[in-house]
Amino acid sequence: MTAPLLVAPTTPGGAAFAPAFTDGATVRELDLGPAFKADLRTDTAGTVHALTVHNVTGESQEFFPESLLPPGAGPLLFLGGASTTEEHDGRLAARLAPHGFVRLGRILDSPQEYA
Repeated sequence: MTAPLLVAPTTPGGAAFAPAFTDGATVRELDLGPAFKADLRTDTAGTVHALTVHNVTGESQEFFPESLLPPGAGPLLFLGGASTTEEHDGRLAARLAPHGFVRLGRILDSPQEYA
């Protein structure tokens, strides 16, 4: 099994992900250890997810984004920031430069898709 590829969003500025940034959206801080500050935003319908990960260190750091977003058939989309990606043991690994960040997202067909 190969790791999924990041796909560039087809909506200008990632407009399809705007519901994850409204007042009613859920924001959950994620614990990825001391090297990162991360959160996952989810719209009120539970279908639009935006993951933001910041490297808070002065060294390059790596993390596995797929495990942080709800699983689903929709592609993992690059929404902003900068990272390099590669495959490690069939999993997508994202590498952040010192003090860098990346925002990734996924849109699911329904909230039950990952229940």
